[in-house]
Amino acid sequence: MDQQPEPTLRDLFVLLRRGLPFAAAVAVAAAALTYFLSARMTPDYSASATLLVSRPNSSLQSSFGVSLVTAPVIDVTAYQAAVTSRPVMADALATLGVAQPTPRDLADFERRVDVRVENAQQSSLVHIAVRGPDPDEAAAAANALARALLRWDEDRATQNLRNVVETLESQLRAIDEEIATVAAPGEAAPDQLEGLRSLRAERANQLNAARALLTSAVGLVEVLEPAVPPLTPVAPRPVRNAALAFVLGAFLVYGVVLLRDALDTRFRSGEDLVRSTDLPLLAEFPRMAPGTRLLPREASSYLRTNLTFATSSAHPKVLLVTSAGASQGKTSVACSLAESFARNDYRTLIVDCDLRRPMVAEVFGVDAGAWSLGMGVPTVRQLLEDPTLEGEPVPVRLGTATLDVLPQFGPAPSPAELLSRGFPSLLNRFKDEYDVIVIDTPPMLPVADTLTMAPHTTGVVLAVSMPDTDRRSVTASVDLLERIGVRILGLVATNMEKTSGRAGDYGYGYGYGYGGDDRGQGGDTGGGRQAARAADAALVAGPARGGQPRRLGPLPPTWGRPVR
Repeated sequence: MDQQPEPTLRDLFVLLRRGLPFAAAVAVAAAALTYFLSARMTPDYSASATLLVSRPNSSLQSSFGVSLVTAPVIDVTAYQAAVTSRPVMADALATLGVAQPTPRDLADFERRVDVRVENAQQSSLVHIAVRGPDPDEAAAAANALARALLRWDEDRATQNLRNVVETLESQLRAIDEEIATVAAPGEAAPDQLEGLRSLRAERANQLNAARALLTSAVGLVEVLEPAVPPLTPVAPRPVRNAALAFVLGAFLVYGVVLLRDALDTRFRSGEDLVRSTDLPLLAEFPRMAPGTRLLPREASSYLRTNLTFATSSAHPKVLLVTSAGASQGKTSVACSLAESFARNDYRTLIVDCDLRRPMVAEVFGVDAGAWSLGMGVPTVRQLLEDPTLEGEPVPVRLGTATLDVLPQFGPAPSPAELLSRGFPSLLNRFKDEYDVIVIDTPPMLPVADTLTMAPHTTGVVLAVSMPDTDRRSVTASVDLLERIGVRILGLVATNMEKTSGRAGDYGYGYGYGYGGDDRGQGGDTGGGRQAARAADAALVAGPARGGQPRRLGPLPPTWGRPVR
């Protein structure tokens, strides 16, 4: 029972519904702010030029074995890299009027350029996109880059031919120098001169052919589709950005909600309480106004009926009301339960065994100055110290009914020792005089007082404040009680923001308000003890684990200890 139960789909739905208002507010605010900021941003246009890169099966070859007409075939990714290379971008900037671009000019230009390639078997496409605040400037920049890439590719095509031309020109100059030497006076060698002249003519013909091919050499790239000024900007997109901000804002809020819920160990609902403890929920009480001590009479009647049904074989019914920690509403539950039994003709006694912070006398208006041992009204502490002490409880009028109160005024020393010694005798003193004895005790976890009393009772009712109570404290209290063999009759949820309001659900649902006069003298007095008990026995307690209804049967003989 120390493990948190697995959440159900209903729990998730409830969680999402609970976070919906905040998520919607944050998402709408994020969307509105994003739209406002996006609409004020400078528009950004994108123009794209498309180039076709051919892949010829063969190249024209000269007598020198070099490619003369087309550029050498390279991978298309080389063209993608060439677009953003320094020579190509400098060439494009020069076309745009930047004759000597600085490194910063080149970097700014590169950030605006996006190159994408598409591969095919015989050809490939190179898409050059340029962004800018003006559509005409963006189109001009994209076309300038395209033309610069064409010139770069054409330069590759003519590079070999230019090398051949330079080589032939150098050879012709050398031949001319040698002819001039051989033809000098006194150096006449007709055969040698004739050979040099023949070689020169051959080289001259080769040079002319190379120069002719140089003018016809082309690259592998051509412009397939030039860039045109775009009509609409690519950024910002206020509507799209606002939609994304809305979705992200909602997801962020729900992420925080889910994380908070995962880290939150408090009880969120009555169903959560039932699943965590596997105990029935006897009643739900709403959060009361400041200064209110007694709980709504309708819910108290529901609690009384459930406990009557659960303890039908016990006489008297000794009901111990406690909580895991302080400020859980246990005293209000105990007093309201005792009042409900008394109004229905049960001989009822409420005993304030919270010797550390007694409150029962204050709830029922029992004045410490007016009631004393000398008037025959002992306190709980006095009876614990001396079980033979004479005296009777304080009778409190509830309209036509009477509730007996055994009060305690102020803290008592060594309460745990007092209770361990005197509590059984205290119960034995009154067990034959009453049908129901309600015991208000201190919280369980801070002190051990309750554990000394619980084995002598019919069963324990555990008050749990919602949603303030840590589930670990409740499960720890339940474990302690079960280890000592005490029957836990069920749980009472207090300080509920909203009760179930459905007859088939656990707890008690009531759909009308309560005023101060609801705790007045009249009303809910019952029609006799037998009639009240018959009506009580006909009702059903709330559901156990999983929200399925179950009846609370009579006490098994193995639970608790008999009161003598």
